[in-house]
Amino acid sequence: MTNKEPKSLYKYLGFSDRMVEQLYHGKVYFADPGTFNDPLDCRPVVVAGTQTIDGLQLLLKLMVLRRVEKETSASLKRLRLRGEKLDVHRAKLGNSEVNEVIRGIEYYITDPEVRDPAAYFKQALLNLIQDEVKKTHATGVLCLSEKVDSPLMWSHYGQQHRGVCIEYDVTKLEFSSIRRVVYGGDRQISADCLLRWIEGGDLISQHEVERASLLTKSSEWRYEKEWRLLGPIGLDRSPAPVKSVTFGMNCPRAITESIMSMFGGETSAVRFWQIMEPSSNFKLRRQRIHFDDSMKPIQHDYSEMLDDLDALLGEASLHI
Repeated sequence: MTNKEPKSLYKYLGFSDRMVEQLYHGKVYFADPGTFNDPLDCRPVVVAGTQTIDGLQLLLKLMVLRRVEKETSASLKRLRLRGEKLDVHRAKLGNSEVNEVIRGIEYYITDPEVRDPAAYFKQALLNLIQDEVKKTHATGVLCLSEKVDSPLMWSHYGQQHRGVCIEYDVTKLEFSSIRRVVYGGDRQISADCLLRWIEGGDLISQHEVERASLLTKSSEWRYEKEWRLLGPIGLDRSPAPVKSVTFGMNCPRAITESIMSMFGGETSAVRFWQIMEPSSNFKLRRQRIHFDDSMKPIQHDYSEMLDDLDALLGEASLHI
C-alpha cells in the first residue's frame, strides 16, 4: 500500500449481542444502506445528459434486462432452460416488465393536468432509471473510519462510550476493495455515463456510477474520515484481522473483561485500550490496558455470555 492508504481502520460499535457475536466469530456486518441515518446516503440522482426519450427508454430496457437476468438466473436454470432458450425467456420477462411500465407512463400522459407530456415522460423515465441504479447497487456496506478518538463518533456510534471501537489491520487488503468516501461531491449520474457502462462495460463509467451511488456524502460528515467495503447484506467473515479493541469511557467492566477473555486475555495478539476522560480539554486520549490474571472471565459459554450481556444492555438502555 502507498503512504496515502491507511494501515488501520476503525469500527465504532454500540454494546449489543450482534457486537459480541461479530467479535466472537470474527465477523463484520455489511449494513443495508436503507438503514443509514443519512437518508441521502447511497441515493444518486440521474440526469438525462444528451439522451433523448428514445435513449432513456433504451437505457431503462438494458438495466431492467440486466436485473431480470440476475434475479431469475437460478430459478430459470431449475426449469432446465439452457443456452438460447434461457436468453429468450429472460428477454421476454425483461421486455414485458419494461413495456408494462412504459404503458403506465403513456396512460398518465393523457391526463389533462399534464401540461408538457414530453417533459413528464422524460422525467418519469429518469425516475425509473434512478430506481434501477439503486436496485443494481443493492449491496451491503461496511463503514470504517481513520479515527479512533472522535468524540462525535463515540457518541453517535459507540453508544455514548458504552461500546467499543475495533481496529482492523487493512494492510493485506487490495486497495481496489476498500474505497474512500468523497465528501461534498455531486450525487448526479448522467444517463450517458450509465449507458456507456451498461451497454459497453466501460470501467471508468462504472467507477463513476459507484462513486455517486455508494461513496458520496454531504460535506457535513467529513469529520468521520470514512472508508467503505462492499459485500452481501448481513454478517460475513471479516476481510481484515482485528488489531486492537478500544473500550469507551463508560464501557461496563463486565463487557471489558468478557471481550478481553474472548480474545485470549494477556496471551492474545490483540491489544486493548481504554478511552480516558480528558483533564482540561475535550481531546480524547486512550490508555493501554492489560488482562489481569485475577479477573474472572464472565462466562466461557457463548450463549450464557450473551444472556449476561443482554441483561447489561437492558440496564444500560434505561439510562439512554
